[in-house]
Amino acid sequence: MALISPCALQSWNRIIKHQVFEGKPERALLTYIQMQELGEYADNYTYPILLKAVSALSISKVGFALHGQAIKTGFCHHSFVQTAFLNVYSHFGYRDDARRMFEQIPEKDLVVYNSMLDSYASVGDMENASILFDSMPCKDLLSYNIMVSGYARRGEMAMAHKVFDESPERDIFSWNSMILACCNAGDVRRARNFFEQMKERNVVTWNTMLTGYLANKCFDSAISLFEEMMEKNYDPDYLTVSIVLSAITSLGCLGKGQKLHVLAMEKGLASSPNVTTALIDMYAKCGKLQSSLEVFYKSQIKDIFCWNAILSGLALHGHAFAAFKLFDEMKSREVTPDDITFIALLSACNHMGLVQKGIELFHRMEKEFHIYPKSEHYSCIVDLLGRAGFLVDAFQFIKSIQFEPGKTILGALLGACVNHRDVEIGEEVLKLIVKRADDKLSDGEYMMILGVHF
Repeated sequence: MALISPCALQSWNRIIKHQVFEGKPERALLTYIQMQELGEYADNYTYPILLKAVSALSISKVGFALHGQAIKTGFCHHSFVQTAFLNVYSHFGYRDDARRMFEQIPEKDLVVYNSMLDSYASVGDMENASILFDSMPCKDLLSYNIMVSGYARRGEMAMAHKVFDESPERDIFSWNSMILACCNAGDVRRARNFFEQMKERNVVTWNTMLTGYLANKCFDSAISLFEEMMEKNYDPDYLTVSIVLSAITSLGCLGKGQKLHVLAMEKGLASSPNVTTALIDMYAKCGKLQSSLEVFYKSQIKDIFCWNAILSGLALHGHAFAAFKLFDEMKSREVTPDDITFIALLSACNHMGLVQKGIELFHRMEKEFHIYPKSEHYSCIVDLLGRAGFLVDAFQFIKSIQFEPGKTILGALLGACVNHRDVEIGEEVLKLIVKRADDKLSDGEYMMILGVHF
């Protein structure tokens, strides 16, 4: 790297700050290294900027190293630097270290208090956040918003509303947080009431309400709200489109999905990996696999979610061998598979009855890719073996599971016992189901019990 000519520390700080705010944190750290090589050292303005770069890159070890340097140079006692380290420790989840840093600050201003408050609220520790909030000598709008947002994420609508009402002022973030609180508590009607009361809204407001409808399975309401958003000339973003596509997919409204696809292209949003994934999923689940493949192959940026969506689409339509071929292509492009990838591949095996291939993939998942199987993977294998009539193998497989199998796994085998009229294995599975359910069975499980015996 070409050396920048030596200059005053203030100039170095400006360069590093510019690089961080331009979204080039790696360059900022390299500049800092170069600065040290030329005999300049960080001051109380340098460290907070560098720590922003460290947070952006999620490199905790560099944060620790900078803390060590700050101690050696004596800047660790400066309030700006202490607050910056408090924030970086919070960012990396070192809550105890953040608290220790907070306690070491002799004169705590509002910025320090809000930083510690956010440290607690951002991870849902509202008990400690509440204690700190009540002890604060003064509060501002940010303090109240942090609390409302923290309670909102936990779905504690009553507490969020209490703090919201106590706040001497409110901004758009306050209102958005209350909508989130109501949605997370499952009360979309109350969320909509807050939405309607707002004098001004931004795209986050619309997305929060849309997400609430989607999460609470109010798919028609989500689509209607989006149409209202368009009528009122609000510009959607990639998240808006992704949310609405998910609602459309759940209802199987291909026509609406195609119209939204056109709108996304007109708005320049179709190239977003999030939108691409949602479009692939929508077309596949609405029966248009060819359109799904076209979206996938035309996409310039394919993240793991895009690959998983198309693999799931191929599995859904029974194209197992095409899915395996695409999986090989994915590996050749050095895209690392995840647990969802293997759920898609195992589902493909299920649709085609490829028992040996499914078992091979199950073992490769952990051995080759270091992905530990979850309940969904075990359920796929049990279903695969059960459908093929290997009920004894499926039952032995269940007994080898390290955790207590849930109703999805046991239900898959019980269903296979019904189909194959295997009373002996069926009764053994029933014993496990009854044990798990504490003698409380669902209507579906009672029906399968009857199916085993009749």
